Amino acid sequence: MGDSPERLLQVAVDTPGLGALSYRGLQSEPQQARPGQDLQEGDWVLVPVGTRTKVGLVLGVEMATEQTIAGLQYGLKPVVQRLLLPRLPEASRRLLAFTARYYHRSVGQVMGTMLPNWFRAASTHRERVLKTGTKPSGMATLMSALVSEMAALSRAPAQATPNTNQSKPAAWPTLTPAQSGVVAAMQGESVDPMGKTFLLQGVTGSGKTRVYLEMMDHILRSAPGRQALLLVPEIGLTPQLDQRLRAAFEAHRIGVLHSGLTDKQRAEVWLAAAMGHIQILVGTRMAILAPLPGLAIIVVDEEHDASYKQLEGVRYSARDLALWRAKDLGIPLLMGSASPSLEMQAQVKQQRITLLQLQERATGAAPAPIRFIDLRVERAQDGLAPSAWRALEETLQEGQQALVYLNRRGWAPVLNCEACGWTAPCADCSTPAVLHKRRAGWRLICHRCGHQSSPPAACPDCGNPGLESYGRGSQQLEEALQQRFPAAALLRIDRDAIPTHAAFEAALMKIRSGAVNLLVGTQMMAKGHDFPALKRVIVVDADAQLTNPEFRAPEWLFANLLQVAGRAGRHLKEAEVIIQTRYPSHPLLTALADPSPGAHQRYWDQLLEERRSAGLPPYAHLAAVRFSHAKQDNVRDAAVACQKWCEAHSSRANLGVTVYPPTPRYPERQAGKIRWQIILECGARSGLHTLLSALGPWVQANRAAEAQVEVDPMGLA
Repeated sequence: MGDSPERLLQVAVDTPGLGALSYRGLQSEPQQARPGQDLQEGDWVLVPVGTRTKVGLVLGVEMATEQTIAGLQYGLKPVVQRLLLPRLPEASRRLLAFTARYYHRSVGQVMGTMLPNWFRAASTHRERVLKTGTKPSGMATLMSALVSEMAALSRAPAQATPNTNQSKPAAWPTLTPAQSGVVAAMQGESVDPMGKTFLLQGVTGSGKTRVYLEMMDHILRSAPGRQALLLVPEIGLTPQLDQRLRAAFEAHRIGVLHSGLTDKQRAEVWLAAAMGHIQILVGTRMAILAPLPGLAIIVVDEEHDASYKQLEGVRYSARDLALWRAKDLGIPLLMGSASPSLEMQAQVKQQRITLLQLQERATGAAPAPIRFIDLRVERAQDGLAPSAWRALEETLQEGQQALVYLNRRGWAPVLNCEACGWTAPCADCSTPAVLHKRRAGWRLICHRCGHQSSPPAACPDCGNPGLESYGRGSQQLEEALQQRFPAAALLRIDRDAIPTHAAFEAALMKIRSGAVNLLVGTQMMAKGHDFPALKRVIVVDADAQLTNPEFRAPEWLFANLLQVAGRAGRHLKEAEVIIQTRYPSHPLLTALADPSPGAHQRYWDQLLEERRSAGLPPYAHLAAVRFSHAKQDNVRDAAVACQKWCEAHSSRANLGVTVYPPTPRYPERQAGKIRWQIILECGARSGLHTLLSALGPWVQANRAAEAQVEVDPMGLA
């Protein structure tokens, strides 16, 4: 008996600091189980972890004798329950392993990021009766409903599996000659799209989405059971894409995955995708980790967008994981942008990615010209220069729409005392609180940690009762526009006025129907939206980011202004973009407004050369080790100790990693914690990751302050 073999399982659980844990197989599992009936790699299980029961993923199975198991330091517990979730495919397990290695997290942590919250709760997988006479509620019920739906569809082959010879719906717009050329380049005999990566650079309004649909249709028709993944940077872009996809792909099942769904809704979409029930999955960055057994093409819209980088937990880049996943599967990857990231432009120059271009709008309309209002010459009144007010009045009189763009929500960014210089701070962060106007009265709100308070009646430092707001936010601008144009149908679009996904969908419908003719918008309005009647865009404060010290700031600002300018005149003649600035001759702004061919590319090439000279990405690789604690001494001491350890290890192993001295982050204090960091830089990615792998145990052993490693940080603050 002591030598009889027993199954020993390696299981990943989402518990910080723990690797894979060892368990015995299910107690009820027969020793001579039929092939395929016992637990295998990729199965989901419930396992005991301390005093709790947690969801885990089987990473490995080996046979061990009772004697071997008895010789382990701790007695092994058996798996509590096999879950009904479909077995995770090998390709998805490879993605988990790569993500864990590259971002220096455990597989369990990445698994916890992949699995929807509803499935991570042990109670989800245990059937329970809610009330007498009601049906059980839980995982089995959800699975049963989905299986029944799939079975019903299987009896209707025309809907279950798209006919590869089926004609396209009449609603599909005819491809323009430029779009046809791009599609031919990807589908043509000379270029096999499988395993290829394409960067589609298209001016705003050029019809990049139409090309996405054509490529997805081409791949999905080529064989049954294939799936497509379409990534978008923000949930605001999913409503119109969802509607367009459902109209274009009537015979396909389409799912949408983003943070605006409830936990159970996300779980249902994730499960349907994992079972192959969904042919097209549209989602934000979380969707890149979704298991798709038939995945055959990935599309990344607005690939340059910083929203693809996760800033909490496992700090992954969905765009970068899309690159790896497509290469691993040997499937085509299509990335699109009007302002491609410098990283992807460098890849094009190195001939690792194929560049395709759409240089004209699909409607035939010319790009709206950009003109500047010099605020040194024209003094702004209530946020807008006199000529900007006149332009708005003309637009409204013509019955067209206008967008006033100010990427700053709230009433004013600062409440201060002009007598002594005091500014209203956040109680938990070393930044000013933002003044908001609410129906119940004024509030000071921190946009970093969410802390709220009432404004003081007088300056707490000098007693001056005449506190003044400084600067302007979207609320204040909205009030000025209401007073100037009382008859206008005005709508403000920001996270305060439009707090939910459903509210945003309703707002977009109002705009497209013409029920609104004057818009005040933040970055929510800057990209991806097509408003047929929008004639003028006025950018109120473009200068705020011109002095941002982040090395990516010029790239971000250029892309943002290019996107918001692209909302104007997509279906109209004589449209216009007005940018208010005190620096009209700034190289970024002059390049933006230059209509000559190649002007934008010359500016991007200049930025690339500056990055090369400075040894910054994409010509070097960065990581940040970030520390936080309530006490400053703990943070500083941990950062200094980490710097010394990294310098010594890099030198000893000849890794070539530059370790920069510890510095406070901005803001230094956030949500009650002091924050410091050290930056690691290396010309070779391998040297950087070798150091980070060795650093992991040191971070675990030195817990004077909380430490987080971020690979490829978007910024250095």
